[in-house]
Amino acid sequence: MKAKSSSIAKSTLLIIIFSLIGKLMGFGRESMVAAVFGAGMEKDAFVAAQSATSTVSMFIVMGISTVFIPGLQSVLHDRGEAGKERFTNNIYVIVTILTLAIMALGIYGAPVLAKLVAPRFDEATAALCVELIRLAMPVILFSAYEGIFTGYLHFHNHFGIAASVPIWLNSVYLIYLFFFADSYGIRGLTVVSVLAVVAEFIAVYMGSHHIGFRFRPVLDIADKYTRQTLLLAIPAIITVSVNNINTLVNRALASGLETGSMSRLDYANKLNVLIIGIFITAITAVIFPAMAKAFNEGRMQKGKLIMNGAIRAVLLITIPAMVGLIVLAQPIVELAFMRGAFTQLDADLTAVCLRFYTLALISVSVNNVQNRVFYSLEDTKTPFYLGVVNVLFNVGFNLILVRFMGINGLALSVSIATSAVAVASFYLLKKKLGNIGMRSYLRLTIKTVIAALIMGLFCYFFFFRLGAGIIVKSKGVVFLYFLLTIFLSAGVYFVILDLLGLKEVKDVKKIVAKRFLSAA
Repeated sequence: MKAKSSSIAKSTLLIIIFSLIGKLMGFGRESMVAAVFGAGMEKDAFVAAQSATSTVSMFIVMGISTVFIPGLQSVLHDRGEAGKERFTNNIYVIVTILTLAIMALGIYGAPVLAKLVAPRFDEATAALCVELIRLAMPVILFSAYEGIFTGYLHFHNHFGIAASVPIWLNSVYLIYLFFFADSYGIRGLTVVSVLAVVAEFIAVYMGSHHIGFRFRPVLDIADKYTRQTLLLAIPAIITVSVNNINTLVNRALASGLETGSMSRLDYANKLNVLIIGIFITAITAVIFPAMAKAFNEGRMQKGKLIMNGAIRAVLLITIPAMVGLIVLAQPIVELAFMRGAFTQLDADLTAVCLRFYTLALISVSVNNVQNRVFYSLEDTKTPFYLGVVNVLFNVGFNLILVRFMGINGLALSVSIATSAVAVASFYLLKKKLGNIGMRSYLRLTIKTVIAALIMGLFCYFFFFRLGAGIIVKSKGVVFLYFLLTIFLSAGVYFVILDLLGLKEVKDVKKIVAKRFLSAA
């Protein structure tokens, strides 16, 4: 059991390291995009086009990779290695046919898609959006492939290659932005968004080939495991992509606000999901195969223990992250984006929007784990219904709040909707599994909130009060002081949790002490 826990910890750390590198590169990418394109008409059209293509492709990636792992587990159990490989090839071929059909429809129906994602664009922006949608449509095919082979790698406990794909994606973007953006503009950036996903696909395909996958064309729609997986994928695609659906709705409403609103909303959302992309994705990627195996084998208590550990880890990360983002929203936005075409006004408006978006960080992250629990139990209906409720809540609050708060209301509506669904998910999981440790979550949350609030106060006074003379200096000096603030604030958070007697902190201290003594 200890060896298994150590393996999970190492895999999680590996994913976090790769994700951190990828996200830092993505941070640089978005900073360069902001400097080149700012928050104007072209960037609005690009964001809308990405909503129509990349968002759809993300639905497919998340949906396939989510149901593919339980499918592989069932096939391997009943048909062995040969059956597992045949199943993988069958899914590969069928998904190819389906996504090519979706691509063709998308290219033909680009004007309709543009109306859906940005119904209030002026004529020139809408025309550019249609053009960019058609250029970006192949991303759907390669994203689907990425979803299959990411799931394949995770199933075989090979997490490093799949976690490294953001590095490949951002490398392609950065090469373009450094050397070609001035020549080929926003259209070139759209083409590069496709090439970047192709690079991701090549990485996970070669990784799968390395551990034994061989492509042998199979087309068997009658196969019961394939049909079951595809049927489960339909609600799963909608469910795991609820946050993207909400983002899509928000962008559509933002298209009717002043020029640049959609871009600012997009910049704020990307900063908000940074924590999810680095830490929460790592946790869910590692625990999902283990949890699916435990529940598939009928070891319910073990499955619940894995779930409990994952949710506690998520709360420990996201609560202080939310507080930190709220306190430091302004310097974060300025350091990330304020250069070139991205003005001080853009930074001010984006920072306020980020604070409202950040309120959703905890609920979105917890819900990611909750959905994986349902999928491990081969239940896609419950998260599907919860996803529908989430979208309906979000749209309802959007229509109300956008009138009074603009893009800030759009961000706040996501927070309200996802929080309500996270609470409902806990209730339904308790009905399905019995005792799921709600009291332990409540105790942990109280302690973590106390520690995070004290950390937030320290963070505010250290950066804005003590650093008042520093933060007006050069950006390099501000950045170094910002990093020092983060480091010291994390230390304060850890110390307060230790004083409050949190179990996880004690475990970390024991591990560090043991390593230190063994090294000595």
